[in-house]
Amino acid sequence: MTKDWRLKQLEPLSYLRGVAFVRKRYRAPSPEWDHDYCTACWATLAEPTIKAADTVHEGYTTTAEFVRGADYDWICVRCFDQLSEIMEWRVVALPVSG
Repeated sequence: MTKDWRLKQLEPLSYLRGVAFVRKRYRAPSPEWDHDYCTACWATLAEPTIKAADTVHEGYTTTAEFVRGADYDWICVRCFDQLSEIMEWRVVALPVSG
């Protein structure tokens, strides 16, 4: 069996092993920064107003507890579902704001 090419992409990013992620809709952090990429497969994550081919609007992202901060790395739903066990990723809930 051939090793999944996405795992090769993630190998140098050992800091992502065992990280907690939260699933949410993508929101642009600023008008100048309107998209991110899946760290595993490079799929584009953008707001629903961007309707380009192969763009997804929801994914898993790092939390505030992550060493590089919240929303630093994004993983598309497909990659997360397929790689979470191997990468030991955990899903956590967003805190309820009051």
